[in-house]
This record gives sequence, C-alpha cells and structure tokens, in this order.
Amino acid sequence: MTMIIAAAIFFIVIIGFVIYMKKNKAKGSESQHKASPSFTPKTEISPDQEYKAILDSLLKLNILLRKDKYLSMEMTGEIEAIIDDLMVITPSMIERYPGETLTYEIKKIGREHLYKTVKEYLDLSQDSRKNQFDIFKKTIGNLHEVSNRSRDIVEKNETAEFKTMANFLAGKFS
Repeated sequence: MTMIIAAAIFFIVIIGFVIYMKKNKAKGSESQHKASPSFTPKTEISPDQEYKAILDSLLKLNILLRKDKYLSMEMTGEIEAIIDDLMVITPSMIERYPGETLTYEIKKIGREHLYKTVKEYLDLSQDSRKNQFDIFKKTIGNLHEVSNRSRDIVEKNETAEFKTMANFLAGKFS
C-alpha cells in the first residue's frame, strides 16, 4: 500500500513539474516577444547628432585639459590645435563625404581616440607621466599631423588622397 501511495505522489510531482515548466515557457516566450521586437528598424544617428556627440567629446577633453595643472602649455596647445582642426573638418566631411573611410576615421578620432589617449595619460601618476611623455608627445604629434593633413584634403577637395589617408589612419589608430 505504501508503494502505491509513493508512486501516486511521484506521478503527481512529475505532472505538476511538467505543468509548471509549460507555464514558465509560455511566460518566457511572451516576455521575449514583448522585449525584443524583431521588426523594428535600427534608428540611425543623424549627421547633426553625430557631430554633436563629437563636439561633446571634444568639450569634455578641453575641460579635462583645463583641470590638469601638470600638463605643459606646449602639449595643451597642440591638443587644442587638434581639437580646432577636428571642429572645422568634421562637419564638412560628414556633409560632403559621408560614406568615405577617412570620414569614419576622423569621426572616430574626434569621438573616442583623442579623448581616450589624453585621458589615459592624464590618469597616470607624475612619475609614470615622465616615463611615458615621449610616447604621448609622439602620439599627439601624429594626431596633429593627421588633423592638419585631413584639413588640407578637405579644403583642397583631394578625393584621391582619401583612401591613402584612411588606410594610414586605420592602421595607425584603430
């Protein structure tokens, strides 16, 4: 008799578990369908929003420079020159050459790379800064050359130079 009762309890537990799993699976698929609409198109960022994001990054960088009392005036001036170049060339490139690789690389430098490079350096201790200064100065110098050259390319409309410069940037800074 106890064997029959034990078997009955076992089957009731199994049936209860199966019903529980079916309900959870149904709830999970409902919430999954609600949470991830599969047919909504990806929202694209407008050129104005993209430029605003770049300007925000450059503004944060400028504020970061102003707060650091140990960064030399020479380096501050060189970084500000890069910021000025990027502020001038980026909107022209977004408008005139939106699909070009060089435009993508310049936007990436303005939005991420310049800020990241400077912030990583400024986050170092004074001793580490002394050890890393030559590398930092060289990187900033390279970015300054890139911004100047890109400005020339845009102002002179040298579209033949776009691919060469884009390949250089992709290899150097990506």
